[in-house]
Amino acid sequence: MMRLTTSDGEHAVLHDLGGHGTPLLLTHGNGLNAGMWATVVPHLQDTFRCWGLDFRGHGASRPQHDGMSVDRGRFTDEVLAAVNALGGEPVLAAGHSLGAACLLMAELRQPGTYRGLYLYEPVLVPEGFPRPDSEHALVVASRRRRIRFATVDEAYERFMSKPPFSLCQPEAVRAYVELGTYPSGDDAVRLSCSGDTEARIYESSVPMDYSTFSAITCPTVVARGDSPAQWNDIPPQMAQPIAEALGNGRLEAFAELSHFGPMENGERVAKSIRAHLEPLVAA
Repeated sequence: MMRLTTSDGEHAVLHDLGGHGTPLLLTHGNGLNAGMWATVVPHLQDTFRCWGLDFRGHGASRPQHDGMSVDRGRFTDEVLAAVNALGGEPVLAAGHSLGAACLLMAELRQPGTYRGLYLYEPVLVPEGFPRPDSEHALVVASRRRRIRFATVDEAYERFMSKPPFSLCQPEAVRAYVELGTYPSGDDAVRLSCSGDTEARIYESSVPMDYSTFSAITCPTVVARGDSPAQWNDIPPQMAQPIAEALGNGRLEAFAELSHFGPMENGERVAKSIRAHLEPLVAA
């Protein structure tokens, strides 16, 4: 586990998830952590050395200061810090939701960061789309989220009791909860990512000019879940326009998966990642 300190004193954490071969950087969605990839990684380890990034305020990276900045640029800083920690060469990377968006934003800032990208429903709201405010359903739900539990087991059972996590593989949810909780000192455990942090990240989204994506020419798959169980219709709705705007992108859709696809069927998503990124290993 590597601690990656950024210029404002906050930090991210890079986990060695194991495997052999070419480094593969994995990034997570808002409110999640590197544990979300638990059922994907075992199907990649014979080709890739997998590294999972916990953004500031998530997983093993708890906030260091009150009012921690959740500006998207800070998450992009952490992606680039992780790439540098892995040697600084163009890398292969796969991301989910917020993490997928930050991978793409890092390439915009520093062209040539990647040899190839796999983006599962990157949350990149185009110009002209309303951004989430304090009344948005996701923001309200985040701020209402329970963050204290008697034990890790209680937290796990709570998350597994209702969608979206009840639709996910238990091993993925367990890994997310174990990495995303810490002893609180009052005979309980707390979530590393508070409801307020998650809500502020939703509120921090900024409109993107999709025309700038044409400058991204590394081979990129934008994946989308087409399951009717979607919790938010914006990420899948944006997948095709993002893929079409990229300089070298294509869309891949999964009829049976939702926004939480990597946690719902790790083997299926790993197969898709391999099909795209493995041919680029020697590129």
